[in-house]
Amino acid sequence: MYPIRERGVHLARLEDWSILLIGGVSGTGKTNAAVQIADQAGCPWLQVDDLRLALQWSNVTLPQGTDDLYFFLKTPNVWHLPPERLCQALIAVGEVMAPALEVVVESHIATQLPILLEGDGILPSLFAREALQKHMSAGRVRGAFLIESDEETLFDNMLKRDRGIVDMTDAELRTEAHAKWLYGRWLIDEAQRYGLPIIESRPWSTLPRRILKAVHQWKPQ
Repeated sequence: MYPIRERGVHLARLEDWSILLIGGVSGTGKTNAAVQIADQAGCPWLQVDDLRLALQWSNVTLPQGTDDLYFFLKTPNVWHLPPERLCQALIAVGEVMAPALEVVVESHIATQLPILLEGDGILPSLFAREALQKHMSAGRVRGAFLIESDEETLFDNMLKRDRGIVDMTDAELRTEAHAKWLYGRWLIDEAQRYGLPIIESRPWSTLPRRILKAVHQWKPQ
């Protein structure tokens, strides 16, 4: 059990958890919440983007059927494509990442070392994979998805983060924001389908506590 404190007040306790996964589109506060939860819980945390970038840029040989991992790197003028197509590409990246994330989960379960994983590459369907299912039933694996209902807020957050947008036009930024908003809508539908907690990202000041409360109360289907 890992008791978490926020300003001297006990937050919800996660009873006997080993893996906590936090999904949601970029700009929903996943990283900030993950840092706070992991720090207070005394466990490490990993950005799924780190794992994705390692696979993309290390020139490792991946199995056939993983071309979707390179879609955003290799498609010319990618942000000129329709937002709906980009949303599907984001989903496809998560599907390619799922086996690697499953391995990370299994490794930390086997070594009994808790870890928090966060990233927009975490899909609700990951929780339906056989390896995760058995650990969810035992309460070892838990997760939640953060949502931001307002597209303009997502756009503003992209500008504030200023990550990878230096050479993008306003039209391209708007396309990216809309694609991510669509992806967020899809994540909501999928999370509901798999019976996973869905949490509004704002107010960010209470987000860590609300995440912990939601996953503490959650019961797998």
